[in-house]
Amino acid sequence: MKVFDAIIQGIIQGVTEFLPVSSSGHLAISQYFLGTNNENNLLFNICLHLGTLFSVLFVYRKIILKLIISFFELFKSSEKNKYQKLIINLIIALFPLFFLFVPIPKIKNLKSLAASLADSGSLLPIGIFLIFTSILILIGFLCSKYSDKRKKNIFEINAKNSFLIGFGQMLAAVFPGLSRSGSTLSIGLMQSIDKKSAIDFSFILGIPAIIAASVLEFKEALETGIKIEFIPTIIGMLIAAITGFLSIKLFKWLVSSNKLWVFSIYTFILGLIIIIFR
Repeated sequence: MKVFDAIIQGIIQGVTEFLPVSSSGHLAISQYFLGTNNENNLLFNICLHLGTLFSVLFVYRKIILKLIISFFELFKSSEKNKYQKLIINLIIALFPLFFLFVPIPKIKNLKSLAASLADSGSLLPIGIFLIFTSILILIGFLCSKYSDKRKKNIFEINAKNSFLIGFGQMLAAVFPGLSRSGSTLSIGLMQSIDKKSAIDFSFILGIPAIIAASVLEFKEALETGIKIEFIPTIIGMLIAAITGFLSIKLFKWLVSSNKLWVFSIYTFILGLIIIIFR
């Protein structure tokens, strides 16, 4: 892989990981047209995701530190503080990811289905699920803007809210083109969670999910004997981390400014173009 290709893909990963436009879909599209869609991409893509992981850890470092401290005090008292309740809800939201490994006749499990869709070499599924992303974002935007229900903050999110948000994250892990942040944010907004809290919960929830997925995929990559190109990978990770940080800031500003609809239009147009011209 050339350094230029690594820079381009690092920018795409960093920008799209946190914007509700599907980073996996955009990476697949870029690799398709750059001609870099080969088996070595698995390890490279993992490293790009770790780059964006560093950016979200930095942005949310204060609340993450409080969550870690509260986690170790979780069983000291029967009465839970607000951070401990948030930890419990994050765990509930992670539970749907186990559905990826439930045996399913003919396709083995949802994880194998995700792998087959990703390795198919076809852009059609990406186009279709980008349009699904567009619809989800539009519904979430309309619910947030026009619902009269009192909005919940991040510490008022309950088990049902958490499970449904986590279910959206699980679906995004299966279908390329279905945005993780778009799905989790929109489902949060549909449940009368305020915009800031829906974003924060979505991004914090993504941290353990990214770590777990990276560990599993890294193990698989090593077992297949895939070699890593050190310099392009390090550059790609660094670029992904920097652009990821800027992307988070941009996204939070856009959502707070009631401009979430922009992403609905973008993903719909992009999905339609892919379906027509794939």
